[in-house]
Amino acid sequence: MTKRNKMLIVGGVALLLIVPFVLAKLRGGELKKVDAQLVETHVITPTILASGALIYQNEIRMVSEVMGRVKTLAVKEGDEVKRGDLLLQLDPAAMQAQVDALEASLQQSRLAIDRQRLSAESLETKWQRYQQLRQSGVIDANTYDEIRTQRDQAKVELSSTQQQTLQTGAQLKQMREQLAKTELRAPITGRVTQLTIKIGETAVPSVTSIAGSDLLTIADTSNMYAEVNVNETDVARVQPGQKAQIVPAAFANQSWTGTVETVAVSPRQVAGQGKSYPVKIRLDPSEKLQFHTGMSCRAEIETRGSDATPVVAVPVQSVSYEEAKENDQQSKASVFVIEGGRARKRLVETGIADDAFIAIDKGVAAGARVITGPARVLRFLKEGERVEELPAAEAGSVAKNEDEKNDTPQVWNP
Repeated sequence: MTKRNKMLIVGGVALLLIVPFVLAKLRGGELKKVDAQLVETHVITPTILASGALIYQNEIRMVSEVMGRVKTLAVKEGDEVKRGDLLLQLDPAAMQAQVDALEASLQQSRLAIDRQRLSAESLETKWQRYQQLRQSGVIDANTYDEIRTQRDQAKVELSSTQQQTLQTGAQLKQMREQLAKTELRAPITGRVTQLTIKIGETAVPSVTSIAGSDLLTIADTSNMYAEVNVNETDVARVQPGQKAQIVPAAFANQSWTGTVETVAVSPRQVAGQGKSYPVKIRLDPSEKLQFHTGMSCRAEIETRGSDATPVVAVPVQSVSYEEAKENDQQSKASVFVIEGGRARKRLVETGIADDAFIAIDKGVAAGARVITGPARVLRFLKEGERVEELPAAEAGSVAKNEDEKNDTPQVWNP
């Protein structure tokens, strides 16, 4: 084979490789199949994320006001109780003995009062008679003064015994109250959510959590709440009446709907963290979802106002951002729309957003076809490339495959 023939063969092969590439360029490049959606108006619903715990509206930690050994337990954990029902009883023997002793002492004091009153009345009569005899000169001054002193002393002793009787009566009343407190009764109608004491253990009166101080907990289970902590930068947008979705940590695929009921006036300061404001969200009743007080949860609070109006919006995944080249410049947002079978890049100004849509203040009007995916195509799409919109069924299948491909297990830590 001559050198000329070799050059012709190499040139032919190169031509075969170059010609398709040149023809593709002349036709506008490879045809790319994309998902697209009509630009329409939507009511944007921004949300605020917060974490907290599930609670009951009224939950009471029962403690004993007197010390004593638990004699009887009338309930167990999970029992329904009504207000006034007996929960437990402490051994009343020691206090009952003190009550009996004070009752006997009180009775003795009352008898002493009766005896001293009779003596005082007798001396009063005798003194009045001696007073007449003294005026007549029948008795001397010493005898008269002695009778008067006996009368005054009897009055003082009577008054002293009366005061002692009052004191004993007060002690008896106090001890009876202490005796009554050996019976612990339900302050509200609800359910026993926690029982931490056993028969034979000693209940200890204390405001701190020491052994024997916590007896049981009763909660009004008819009203369920989520109490979440909203960051101080977001709390101004939270108001009573707003809707929220509550997701318990233990049931990541389930959620409650609720309504914001109260927003705390004062913040809660956590060491090493910023300020946050407790927000109570009343949960809608549900027979399917299992409620456990104290369980961690997260909340998505909808901050959309009641007077919100629809605005031009596109799916959030259709918007791309370019970082600003200069520090004093803002990043540029853009979308691709389909015009004449080609992808056309449009710079846009964005507004508020929610989980699905973002408002477009400028750059794209309603009625345009905006490219929304697939993500692997949209990421490398260029201005002017030829595109073909996938049918709705095929687009959904592609999107599902994209989600499954990119889906990785995530652990949520509230």
